[in-house]
Amino acid sequence: MIVHRIILTTAITLSVIPFAVADAEVSQSATITSSVANEPEASEVDSRVTCLRHDLKADRLWLINTRSLSSDTCRVNLDCPSFSICRLNACGTTQQSTLNDFLDNRSEARPMVIQIHGNRMTDESAIERGLFIYRYVTPHIGPQPIDYVVFSWPSDRVGILGIDAREKAERSDAEGLYLAWLLRELAQRDQKVALIGFSFGGRVATGALHALAGGRLGGRSLPGEHHRGANVAVGLIAPALEDDWLRSDSYHGLATQNISRISVLYNRRDAVLKRYWLIDAARGNMALGYTGPRGLGPRVDGSSVPLVSRDCSPTLGIRHDEMKYYTEGCNAGLQMARLVHAEH
Repeated sequence: MIVHRIILTTAITLSVIPFAVADAEVSQSATITSSVANEPEASEVDSRVTCLRHDLKADRLWLINTRSLSSDTCRVNLDCPSFSICRLNACGTTQQSTLNDFLDNRSEARPMVIQIHGNRMTDESAIERGLFIYRYVTPHIGPQPIDYVVFSWPSDRVGILGIDAREKAERSDAEGLYLAWLLRELAQRDQKVALIGFSFGGRVATGALHALAGGRLGGRSLPGEHHRGANVAVGLIAPALEDDWLRSDSYHGLATQNISRISVLYNRRDAVLKRYWLIDAARGNMALGYTGPRGLGPRVDGSSVPLVSRDCSPTLGIRHDEMKYYTEGCNAGLQMARLVHAEH
């Protein structure tokens, strides 16, 4: 048995530079308050995350970790990726498991929620954040047991913010391919899935659905059978992907072939995503999490994808802060829970 405990770290303050997708709170004084872990205050963690109630229905919590796998799309193993898979308990302790255990213990009657974090998150902080979001989503789901999966990808800090953001943008293609492989396994078993992605996590989510349908990411596509009509519900919070990528002729254009419905929470004042265009200045496109949706491709049956979108700038101001979407007026927990209800 491998036991892993969450370790809290101390926040550091970074001065503003021209661009970064650091997935940290941006204060009204225009300083970016960030940590490698992006933790809340210790008192918040004690009450919200560190040890959740032990009467949590019959939910099962999982950690699927790709941090030891290649992030180079040319080297990604798409025959059988060696995911690190663990069971999570309510306090964030992990117990080693296997892919077979994960797939064999799921049930079509239990909705599955896969949460994908944003940038600059360590393995420990990804678990913390996943449990934080779990706490805000599940009270709105009711007594229905779910499988809740924290998808932990290698987003630790790499160099200065601008270089870091570009590298993570490239890395999201490989992570999208890994997630597409997993979604195909679940679709083949008729598993109902909802995806929740923040910032670059949203980019991983839509990329995965595009690849699942046969699309290419970074010049690679899934080998073998492709799948359309998976009917995955998608919740995007401040997504760091281009605002036209979900159109049928764009980079993630096949994603909607696998989407049943989508919710997009964005912020037209987000000081981080305002500079998203600098990731690729030649194209100069803006982020979906900044502008809101600019068109969606059709579902597999040709119908329009049901869309709920909301500009959260009145309550968030200039902040690019995942937790504030849940704790303040945008009520992301309820919005994400509605996706699970709709698919069950």
